[in-house]
Amino acid sequence: MEHRISSFVKHAYRLKEIRRKGWERAGVEEPESVACHSYMVALLSMLLGDALELDTEKMMKMALLHDVAESMTGDITPHEMEREEKREKENCAMEELLSLTHRQEYRELWKEFLTGESREAQMVRELDKLEMVVQARIYARTCGNLEEFLREENHITSPLLRALLDELP
Repeated sequence: MEHRISSFVKHAYRLKEIRRKGWERAGVEEPESVACHSYMVALLSMLLGDALELDTEKMMKMALLHDVAESMTGDITPHEMEREEKREKENCAMEELLSLTHRQEYRELWKEFLTGESREAQMVRELDKLEMVVQARIYARTCGNLEEFLREENHITSPLLRALLDELP
């Protein structure tokens, strides 16, 4: 059992080294890692889950799991392959990783996040976009061509998140 958990953790540690490719493609010189992004999505999930009286623990677990597959696949952007192929690669990687944990709960949370079938999953999906838009605004101060990322703001529909976005950089 311990060996399996340590294998999962070793994969998760790789996220600290994997740079977000979209930022690299846009010309950001030192882009954030996938782990940095996931941390901020988890922190936002904690704060907004509590503020909205949702299941915060569930949201944080979804946020922490949402990009773990990238420890095996790397950060695949929409410019590299079709959405379905990307989803299949990530699903295969996630199944392999989650098999190390023996926790059906994690598999269910991952699937719930993908389908957006709960208020918590929908919120984490929007927080994933919110975090990217805020990061794009920060990078836009020193890097030019980030319009494709900034346009994602249009997909944030929660009134609370829209108001939060107005107050962030």
